[in-house]
Amino acid sequence: MTANVNILRIREVSGRRIFIEDVYPSIDAGHFPVKRIVGEPVHVWADIFRDGHAVLAAELLWRPATAGTWSGVAMLHHGNDRWTASFTPVHAGRYVYAIEAWTDEFATWRRDFLLKREAGLDVTLEAEEGRLLLAELKTADRRQAFCKEGEDLATLLSSEFVAVKCRRADLTRSNAFPLMVERTLAQAGAWYEMMPRSQGRVARQHGTFDDCIARLPDIAALGFDVLYLTPIHPIGHTNRKGRNNSLSAVAGDPGSPYAIGSAQGGHDAINPELGTFADFERLVTASAEQGLEIALDFAVQFSPDHPWIAEHPDWFKRRPDGSIQHAENPPKKYEDIVNPDFYCERADELWAALRDIVLFWVGKGVRIFRVDNPHTKPLPFWAWLICEVQTANPDVIFLSEAFTRPKLMKALAKVGFSQSYTYFTWRTGKHELQSYLSEIAGFPEREYFRPNFFVNTPDILPFHLQSGDPFIFKSRVALAATLSASYGIYNGF
Repeated sequence: MTANVNILRIREVSGRRIFIEDVYPSIDAGHFPVKRIVGEPVHVWADIFRDGHAVLAAELLWRPATAGTWSGVAMLHHGNDRWTASFTPVHAGRYVYAIEAWTDEFATWRRDFLLKREAGLDVTLEAEEGRLLLAELKTADRRQAFCKEGEDLATLLSSEFVAVKCRRADLTRSNAFPLMVERTLAQAGAWYEMMPRSQGRVARQHGTFDDCIARLPDIAALGFDVLYLTPIHPIGHTNRKGRNNSLSAVAGDPGSPYAIGSAQGGHDAINPELGTFADFERLVTASAEQGLEIALDFAVQFSPDHPWIAEHPDWFKRRPDGSIQHAENPPKKYEDIVNPDFYCERADELWAALRDIVLFWVGKGVRIFRVDNPHTKPLPFWAWLICEVQTANPDVIFLSEAFTRPKLMKALAKVGFSQSYTYFTWRTGKHELQSYLSEIAGFPEREYFRPNFFVNTPDILPFHLQSGDPFIFKSRVALAATLSASYGIYNGF
């Protein structure tokens, strides 16, 4: 009795005869999507085998993630159980691909028949078996035609019948593997980061969108593809930071643009010192005329004056004294910023509201978002938000600004960020550059982690740039532009 039970268990677990293993490319056995660019072939291979000596056949299947119909192409056998095929997505979006394999009974019969006949054996019965196999073809008209032709053994063995598909015995399908296909700028491009309020053409006068427009020809002439703006929203007054990050602001201090929100609005509003929505839309249009795309900073953090704090107090965690915990990275404190509680009781409302902020700016013509400190927010949130946005707008690109631990940086790329900031900013020696490039260009990182080599940022001035020597600036931008498909500089670099 025990032996019978064990046999049944084995059949349940390993009942298949055909094995599809080591499918490439795949990330964590298909848990996360592989990334490709529109028009880039997706080369797939796998090891496919079964017991015995039967001939196998296999097909690579693919479809958009939201579609029900598969496309397919025959896989080629290269020996030693390795099979390959490829397909080329022509539209951005999310796809899935899988592999089907089966026992090719007709090909097996044909191979064995020829071997036996060449050996001088009697193949009368084998010839009849071949005719019966063809009789299993599903279409009645074709079955009749093949049976008539099958009376002629020479015809039965001709090349015309090599591709005949009889019943797909032992049909086995692999798991479906996710694929993210994006436009070219998600992989390669030059970014120019700009602080809009610093673009004023009069000393100590706040810059405007018109000032930004005036700079576009020069930026485009330098060969940049993306004009990335730091936050353009109203800035809070409570605990506003002063010059040089001092805790006390004086009259005229503009505060940090990352302390988002005031009585003038939140993430869906514009700092009136920069201009109006009409001015912003003119900037988007003028940039496009210069061959530039606007990227906005999506910073999920709030000034204590942000409208959502009064409108949705339950979205923010309270301390025992009733106050909201300001942001901090001990011992650093950011008194002018508070963060939402992503797992509050109404988390679904909070998540949807943040998604809608992104979609709001997509509606204003923005297709690129640089996300501030995504590693301090839940990974499931980013996986959901990016999928939600890209399902409706597959041309939207997300850049992860996460200077954090390697595993977490890579996890953000896995869950959907199109590009990632890197450690290049601090890597200077030959050995550490070689080691880092080998890491992110190796497998599996190269399948999902797209680096963007920023040489500096508004809050990072690495040691090697502090001397101000022109040669180091030139060498760093040259390295960034040649070692990575995407690179960026900040403002007046």
